[in-house]
Amino acid sequence: MSDMLVLAGSDPRLESEVEVGRDDCLHFRAPPDGGRVALYGPYLDLPPGTFRIELEFSVSERASGPVTIELCHSGASAQLYARTCFEWELGPGLIRISYPFERGVKGLELRLIVPPGFAGAVRQLSVVQLS
Repeated sequence: MSDMLVLAGSDPRLESEVEVGRDDCLHFRAPPDGGRVALYGPYLDLPPGTFRIELEFSVSERASGPVTIELCHSGASAQLYARTCFEWELGPGLIRISYPFERGVKGLELRLIVPPGFAGAVRQLSVVQLS
């Protein structure tokens, strides 16, 4: 990977359990009977270093319940980082994570988990090596 990778929401390496369409974005809608993984992928191999990961999206329907962001690998069986998203991230649709990988990682996956009824569109995912 070079120092920066930018993937449009339309990139096939970005996937969703609740995709409802794709144009320049990945559109998703969680069903009313349960939350789902709105975004997963892109399964990147990264060298050691600190990386900033930014997810840009829009929210078309809010729902009660937490929205969670995770970094994992090995088919989501090894979780590196997880937290509930802040309201100030969901409003403008920008989630930023800076994460220090002490060792390289294979198959890094970003996961956005949403509550029932939550809908939106992923515009872009960027990964920048800071050090």
